Amino acid sequence: MIFKEIEMKKYILIAIGTALFAYNSTAQAEDAASIMNRAHLASYYAANDGKASVHMEVINPDGGKRIREFTILRKDVADGGDQWFYVYFKKPNDVRGMTFLVNKHPDRADDRWLFIPSIKMVKRIAASDARAAFVGSDYTYEDISGRHPSNDNAELVGEEDLNGRKTWVVKNTPKEELDDYSWRKTWVDQETHLVLKESYFDEDGTEVRRFTTDEYKQINGFWVGIAGTMENIELEHKTTVRFSNVQLDVGIPDKVFTERSLKSAPKKWIK
Repeated sequence: MIFKEIEMKKYILIAIGTALFAYNSTAQAEDAASIMNRAHLASYYAANDGKASVHMEVINPDGGKRIREFTILRKDVADGGDQWFYVYFKKPNDVRGMTFLVNKHPDRADDRWLFIPSIKMVKRIAASDARAAFVGSDYTYEDISGRHPSNDNAELVGEEDLNGRKTWVVKNTPKEELDDYSWRKTWVDQETHLVLKESYFDEDGTEVRRFTTDEYKQINGFWVGIAGTMENIELEHKTTVRFSNVQLDVGIPDKVFTERSLKSAPKKWIK
């Protein structure tokens, strides 16, 4: 009888331990998902709309640079939901007048179009090309409009100090297999919720790409990243971006985010 009671208590303790482990794992997953959702909102949904001038430098291993300058416009359909992006290229001359339009969806593949003025053609960018290089840089099309957290499984793996900032460290594994990386490690600032660093790894655990937020500041009460770098580790190639003339809640009309604006840029908004 005593033996049976001991065995019963043993099984109860095991069951309780298993339940607690499952609960902690679930809570941790929820915390990680919550962290990534807040980071996504902070990085891509500051205010209801916004515009900025962007200076991009694509830097080769030998130090050679290619410059891109463009205006980027954004408008939210719903906070954390559908969203519009419009990009108008100003420099160099070979890309001047080229435009890029994104209709971002959290629950399905984004719609993307590119207008190439030299051949007067609007090209629809397939969902499978989302991770292709954006105008020859180290950023992808998906990087520009943002990858939605629901596309990944998030796991909180710790907390770290990064350049004097307290961060959560989250491992994000794509739910669908990608060609260019297997998982990524994300450092999220605990105060601003901005992504301060993100490392991309292949299936062998080798870092293949790295993003860093190099500078950020508050604008209209929102923390905004205004300088960043994306590096291709293997090719020793990197791209830097710097945002200037950042304006939020400027009242960009819906008609800006149409195919007509791809071919005929809205002059008032791209200055």
